[in-house]
Amino acid sequence: MPETPIRIQQLALRNAYAADDPARCAAHHLNLARQMEGAGGDPSTWLAHGVAGAVLLFQSDDDLLPNALGQLAMSFVQHAPRKPPLPGNFDTLTAIVEQVDGVRFRAMTERLSLNGGAGGDEARRAVVGLARLMATG
Repeated sequence: MPETPIRIQQLALRNAYAADDPARCAAHHLNLARQMEGAGGDPSTWLAHGVAGAVLLFQSDDDLLPNALGQLAMSFVQHAPRKPPLPGNFDTLTAIVEQVDGVRFRAMTERLSLNGGAGGDEARRAVVGLARLMATG
């Protein structure tokens, strides 16, 4: 039986974490979020992967951050007038995304914060806030 696109992204995400590559991890979190959304998956799960990707891009000051924030901003638009079911804190975010085998999101965010960057929850709050601002203009 062929692998599903979601399973392929999960495997790619696991490999990116094994390679300790934040940019690849972020890209695969974002790709997994799009695949899950397209398949009609649970919004709280695919949005968590979108937030995780944006957090890693934020912490590593990556040029792809505006694209990730734009995707998150659309979640505010799509769920209006209600709030999108985003993870309310870093522990919830970590618990959701680390359900994928091999994902060590907390450890990666801790390592990225050692260089004076934002910690995991600070980065989560920042990307959600920026996405909200983008959505409301």
